[in-house]
Amino acid sequence: MQEFTSPLPQPSFGAAPPFAPRPQPSTFSSTPILAQQLEEEEPQVIKDWREKQAAEIKARDEASKAKREETIAKAERSIDQFYEEYASKKEKAIRENKDHEEKFVSDLTDSLSTGTTWERICTLVELQNSQSKTIARAGAGTTDLSRFKEVLLRLKREGEAAPGAAGY
Repeated sequence: MQEFTSPLPQPSFGAAPPFAPRPQPSTFSSTPILAQQLEEEEPQVIKDWREKQAAEIKARDEASKAKREETIAKAERSIDQFYEEYASKKEKAIRENKDHEEKFVSDLTDSLSTGTTWERICTLVELQNSQSKTIARAGAGTTDLSRFKEVLLRLKREGEAAPGAAGY
């Protein structure tokens, strides 16, 4: 028997591929004039225009950067001013509240030490007469407080003789 030999070469893995010629363009695909890449210099007018555009862009960028820095500085100054004003208003409000508190406590102490219990009650309720501003609203579901107010005013007028006028 004869041994089989292949007319094809043995495959070699990892070896460089055999040389293949570059495909040539067909005569109908493109014209040789358009296929050529011509390395022409740009006209001077275009070079000047590009330089001018680059200079304008650089100037705009610099102006924009300066304006941005100015805006940031202005914002920082505004924030600092806001916090200074806030702190001063806060301190002023604290002082005023302390002054009001001292005045309120002294007024309360003075009012509790003078007069009868009923006079103090009428003062706290701001009750001058039975038709004062503490009168109940009229309408359905409301109560009439005029009788209660008259009782308080009568007790106030009685002074020391009224029951419970001396306090505890």
